[in-house]
Amino acid sequence: MNARELILAAGIALAPLLPIMAAAQSAGVATVNGEPITSRDIDQRVRVSTQLLRQPISRQAALEQLINDKVKSMEARRIGMRVTQAHQDEMMTRLAGSLRQQSTEFEQNLAKAGIEPDAVRAKISADAVWAELLRVRARSGNISNAELNAELEKRMAAGGARVTDYVVRQVIFVVPPGSGAGQRERDASAARGRFTDCETGVDYLRTLRDVAVRERIGRSSADLSKETNALLSKTQLGRLTTPFRSAQGVEMLAVCEKTDRQDISRLRNEIEQEMQQKRTQGSEGAYLNELRAKVEIRR
Repeated sequence: MNARELILAAGIALAPLLPIMAAAQSAGVATVNGEPITSRDIDQRVRVSTQLLRQPISRQAALEQLINDKVKSMEARRIGMRVTQAHQDEMMTRLAGSLRQQSTEFEQNLAKAGIEPDAVRAKISADAVWAELLRVRARSGNISNAELNAELEKRMAAGGARVTDYVVRQVIFVVPPGSGAGQRERDASAARGRFTDCETGVDYLRTLRDVAVRERIGRSSADLSKETNALLSKTQLGRLTTPFRSAQGVEMLAVCEKTDRQDISRLRNEIEQEMQQKRTQGSEGAYLNELRAKVEIRR
């Protein structure tokens, strides 16, 4: 018997087994309220976690994940929460983008790894509804004013939420076309040495060539970048910051007013968010167990 005949014979011999093999893959391993979880589902979850998310898991762990996902989705449906097809498409596109891939390329790479797109959709949909369920639960157990006020007083006593309000003027040394910024930086540094207050100093700056002085604007340190905060905090009142380059030229900021205060409203919001997050994290496992107790799980 030649090689071709051997292959054909093997194919004929295996043919009766193919439906059995397919049935084994689709055989129910567990059910949640009658909804099946198959060997194929488990295989796909292992692939998604191990190959896509880089979080290797066993088949038993994959089964537990799938059971939990069923439980979460059932609770979401019970309260009228849905993840639409459009939302799933958006999440898939976002996931592809995080991997620097186009959606079509992403699905092609999934296929090469033996991962079905629907298996990925099921995972990200379950994660999305769970995040929303946790938010709903957190809102239902609001933090009391007494708890908030106690923590607020503690943080304020420790000097928390201190911010600085500034009134500044933007000073721009324009760099002429075809010229380097080096000379303008030297000009700015020289002007900085003569600037001692925002009244007479601004009048002096306006006598210089190719220099623009903007109107006063107010800024809070809570809303500024780390770099800008560092620049302003080390600049004395009535003086100019060190020069820095920007798209407009060589710039400095004149610090005309500087006031320290405690931003109580911002601190209160931060505390509330932190306490809600801790409460949600602490009860996540208990909440999941509570939901699992409401359904029938068969293995």
